[in-house]
Amino acid sequence: MKAQMSMLEKEWLEHTMVTRVPLVLLICGLVMLFSIVMNSTIQTNITYELTYSDGFESRFELGKQVSNVVFLFAGLISMLLTGLYFPKTLRKERQEGSLMFWRSMPVSDMTIHGVKLAFGLLAIPVICSMLVVSADLLMWVMNASLGGNFPLFETGESFFYIFTHWFEFIGRMWLVGLALAPLAMVSLAISQKVNSPLLVMTVALFVAQLLSSTVLGTSLVGDFINDVFRIPFEVLTMENPLVGFANAGAMNVLVYALIGAAGLLVSLRLAKFAD
Repeated sequence: MKAQMSMLEKEWLEHTMVTRVPLVLLICGLVMLFSIVMNSTIQTNITYELTYSDGFESRFELGKQVSNVVFLFAGLISMLLTGLYFPKTLRKERQEGSLMFWRSMPVSDMTIHGVKLAFGLLAIPVICSMLVVSADLLMWVMNASLGGNFPLFETGESFFYIFTHWFEFIGRMWLVGLALAPLAMVSLAISQKVNSPLLVMTVALFVAQLLSSTVLGTSLVGDFINDVFRIPFEVLTMENPLVGFANAGAMNVLVYALIGAAGLLVSLRLAKFAD
């Protein structure tokens, strides 16, 4: 277990983009919100526009609306960082020579792949969840301190909501990670042979759809790609995250999982003979 923790720490230190991007976005959000709060003119205009509509008062819950927007935005950022992480992690180790270092340790190729999958699919969402927690906590603090001066914050959420909302984000994003796992495994395999795995995968998907429709005269491949690629977004946005898997269809999910398993086996095979 100590070796796995050391490897996770290495991923954390080497892939600084995973922490810097959420941190920069958090700082920008805080600066923007602070400027709104300190500007009384903006407060008055926003309160009037969002609180009154067609002559009657509407209960626009700013705290909850901002929280939901940050929830969606943080989820998309997490998926983006995951998509950028897998195509370069093994290739980076080959280029720097750290792959041979871990090979000299009592660590198997399967362990190396498992750590990378855990970091990319489980740890990155936890890091991005700081955006959700920060937004909810800030809305709660501003509701308590500015609710009387800025009426829109009177509908801020409770401290208990902060915890449950964070827990919901982690749960949804780990399901998103499950939906992205086959694609991540294929990325690990391709990245060991080419320098631009994202470009290769994009071209391969386009060519597969084109050949299916022109040569075979069927849209089966295109429909499959659309169905499985829609799963992560539906898991993130739909009220019941499991509906995303159901909408894709059991057969598509099974084929998608088999493709991922094949990608993992190929990646392990390539790693075994890496020099």
